[in-house]
Amino acid sequence: MTVSAYLGAFALAQLVVGPISDAIGRRKPLMAGLILFTLGSIACAAAPTIDILIAARMIQAIGGCACLVVGRAIVRDTTDGPAATRAMAYLGMSLAVAPMLAPLLGGQLETAFGWQSNFLFTALLGGLTLIATMLTLGETLPVSARRYTHMIALTGTYLRLCTMGKFMGYSFSSAFMGAAFQAFLAGAPFALIVIMGVPVEQLGYFIMAVPIGYIIGNFISSRMSHRASRRRMIWVGGIMAVAGTAILVFLPLTGMDSPYTLILPLAFYSCGSGFLIPNSLAGALTAVEPAAAGSAAALGGFLQMGAGFVSTVIMASLVQTSFLQVGLVMFASTALCLLAFIVMVVPRPRAATD
Repeated sequence: MTVSAYLGAFALAQLVVGPISDAIGRRKPLMAGLILFTLGSIACAAAPTIDILIAARMIQAIGGCACLVVGRAIVRDTTDGPAATRAMAYLGMSLAVAPMLAPLLGGQLETAFGWQSNFLFTALLGGLTLIATMLTLGETLPVSARRYTHMIALTGTYLRLCTMGKFMGYSFSSAFMGAAFQAFLAGAPFALIVIMGVPVEQLGYFIMAVPIGYIIGNFISSRMSHRASRRRMIWVGGIMAVAGTAILVFLPLTGMDSPYTLILPLAFYSCGSGFLIPNSLAGALTAVEPAAAGSAAALGGFLQMGAGFVSTVIMASLVQTSFLQVGLVMFASTALCLLAFIVMVVPRPRAATD
């Protein structure tokens, strides 16, 4: 529930944060989000009961979502075409560093100082990021491009975005790929620690295959942005991800799943994810006008976190007997990702940026 509540609050809050950034600019909502994230992290560490911890996680999520939504909107403000793909790829690489280091560092902190130390550490990171934002980030949305939207008009904007097939196709592709990753985060620790006997402090070493593969995929994608079309890289990434997760289903069925045999297919899946996600995100945001970038980033983020919330709940409802259950949810998510791209994006006329 501490994971599901975080994802649910993260998803819903984006629908508000995005339009706010379209109305008043990017810098203020980003700083407000960082303040809320830092305070929420401190509240998590001080929580005396599980109910208060879950509530504090929701506060933390509302603040954290501003970083993702506003960050992507800033990319739309400052880049376009292949440059947007490269920027999203670099943003993706930076986001992948956290899942790579978090389980390793978190396991060590918990073993040495208790679980509260993890939240104190995230509070420290939030505070440092807030200071860096205040010192280095200027406003990227000019006053002339800002657009205030009241509730009725905002609902109309979201409905209009939902009718844009190209935008929704790209958004669903990244959302379902993100759902596969959230299923991994929810199910892999139980499978590796409880079923396969991996010590808590060593969990991070086995999970690192996913973010490392994602970083590699993002890096290659950014380098290929001038030579390969966006759609071609999504095709490659989608096929790699489906193949990797199919192997994650095959290995447990044949009794060959172990912490070591899972590393290669996980890396293959995550490398494909590194190809697909930045190109899908860039494709979605370049499909809308700049003034609606915040709302578009919010809706795309809502779909991504909403899909992650659903996959996390599904994982929590399954009785895990091996890595099979994790592999099945991940395979279904990547298959839906590729299907959304094929059905909603491929049939449409190609734009110059595709």
